[in-house]
Amino acid sequence: MMIITRLRKSYPGQPPTLRDVDLRLADTGFYLLLGESGSGKTTLLNILAGMLTFEEGSVAWQGEAFDRQLPEMLRGEAEYITQEPFFADFLSTFDNLKLLGASDEVTAGILSRFGLAEKKDQLPTTLSGGERQRLALARALLKGRKILLLDEPTAALDDGNKRKIFELLKDLSGEILILCATHDPDAEAYADTVLRFDKGAGRVTSCPSPDAAEPAAPSSGGSFASPSAASAPAAGRERDRIAYYYLKKWFRSGRREKFSRFCFIFFLTLVLCLVCLADTPSHKSDVTMANLYHLNMLKLTLHGELDVKTVLPEDARLRALVLSYSGSCPDGIDHSPDVIMYETPDYELTFHVLPDDPSLCRISGQLRYGSWFTGPDQIILSPAMAERLPGRPEKLIGSTINRKLYKRGNVKLTIVGITEDLNDAARVYLDAAGVSQIDYGKNVDPENERDLYYASASTLDCYREDESFYSDSGGWQQVYYLYFRDFAAMDSYYRDFAGKLSEKYGSSLRLEKAGLPINYELRWPLISRILLPSAALATLLTGLFYGVLRRTEFLYGSRFAAVFEYAGFEKKKLLRQLTGLSLLELAKQLLAAAALTAVLTVTVNLINRRNFLLPLEIFSYNPWLTAVFIFLLFGMAWLVLHVTFRRFRSGNWYELLMAARDLL
Repeated sequence: MMIITRLRKSYPGQPPTLRDVDLRLADTGFYLLLGESGSGKTTLLNILAGMLTFEEGSVAWQGEAFDRQLPEMLRGEAEYITQEPFFADFLSTFDNLKLLGASDEVTAGILSRFGLAEKKDQLPTTLSGGERQRLALARALLKGRKILLLDEPTAALDDGNKRKIFELLKDLSGEILILCATHDPDAEAYADTVLRFDKGAGRVTSCPSPDAAEPAAPSSGGSFASPSAASAPAAGRERDRIAYYYLKKWFRSGRREKFSRFCFIFFLTLVLCLVCLADTPSHKSDVTMANLYHLNMLKLTLHGELDVKTVLPEDARLRALVLSYSGSCPDGIDHSPDVIMYETPDYELTFHVLPDDPSLCRISGQLRYGSWFTGPDQIILSPAMAERLPGRPEKLIGSTINRKLYKRGNVKLTIVGITEDLNDAARVYLDAAGVSQIDYGKNVDPENERDLYYASASTLDCYREDESFYSDSGGWQQVYYLYFRDFAAMDSYYRDFAGKLSEKYGSSLRLEKAGLPINYELRWPLISRILLPSAALATLLTGLFYGVLRRTEFLYGSRFAAVFEYAGFEKKKLLRQLTGLSLLELAKQLLAAAALTAVLTVTVNLINRRNFLLPLEIFSYNPWLTAVFIFLLFGMAWLVLHVTFRRFRSGNWYELLMAARDLL
């Protein structure tokens, strides 16, 4: 029983709203609060809910007397329902009740009892006002509430739904205490007792309802679920798993949220493209050499009596060792200071060779006519040289030209192929392979290539054992080109042995990695200094944007957090799970953005490789920068989410619930 003695409540600057109120409320029954607006009905409900203090009097409940203020919701025994109850609108009607920890059978039974069995899969937002009120009553009963405080529950309902609600309340009043504030005089027919509020005087008069109806028989033939009927809430990890399962549905609900997700993925894709564009000079250089120019050779220069067989360690990565004719051939010129005129030897000093294995040379797939080398004394012509020779280019395949080589005299060289017009990427490759007659960029002049051809490396096999085959212009010197399967194998070989060989042989040996076009080498470091900070700033702003986006969505629909806490979930764990799920959602969106970024960047890179729009690989994928990007992105997002959710830890769940309802 609840005993209210000489209760007094007033607001500043106004006469007392409640004055010397004395009431005795039974443990069960339907009490109807009637009176004009402002007469104190809602004030009394708020006092009984523990939401308002009072100046005088006391309220005794379960043998304990309280003055000034009651405990919130009478320590979980009371439920406050207004004319617009709310739920977790992203969960179905069934799931909203399942949150309380009841079994499927009990949940289905209570829905059937309240006439909502056919609505179990619908969202609360699709229910009518009367159905939402019934769902709120079902939730209160399933929660085990013993007191229902209702403020205008039928204000927005039609006559048919009003009647259903009052019939339910009358039916429930046999088990629990119900206090219902209303302006509807038709409700008197269902009430056991009417509490009439006198506006101005602050008095409350209690009298039995003259038209009180007998409680209706339960429509399902059973009783409502009591607190013991609902399954005991799962504990520990199982309870956390349940919360995690239902919270995930929030991230998959709502058209607005889906639209914002697509917008964020688009924005994140742009930022990822910027991160791929903004690379460090060293990594961008390596990626460019590997993917745009396909450089796969090292230049080895030997001085003195060093033998290439003993110098180079055996290694499976080294696929071909090509002797350079132009870099090693004796020039036969007396370089002493007192010589006035040089006499050029009568054999070729410039003779460009490429590996016989077509898989080791990037231009092997760029032949207009013919095929790649199949043996020694074979050559492939440049387009300019093919046009200079008599006859149609395609008819030149199989014909021969004579060239005088060192010690071999006139050698018939068989034409086996003619290249296409090469773009700058292929020209840079040939320049790195020791083809001195090749130019790229603005320096390309077909006239300089009218005698340009490439010979098979096996043509020079006869010089490998010739001790006289060395350049004497700067002392004993031989030049080799070391070919590898690809840039990665070449680069790892260089990192493994370049330092060791230099330390062992000093200036007598030089192992060099091919360089890149000078305009690229000079411009990119400066551009990188601008792009790298821009990418870092964009990443931080993206994390901030995501956090604010989630913050806005949470504030917009934060009432569901109160619903979860009402169902018995610990707020601290709940907010921690929301943070984790938000970051998990960010990871999913990052994967989607990464897929879009991969499509865009690969497409742009392929176009650039085909048309050579820029002398570098436009987009590159640096794992270290990617790791920094992910760290900054998730770090900023976590920080914003952490700060956002901390504000919801300052109050309890019912304060949040009441603030959302805007009751006070």
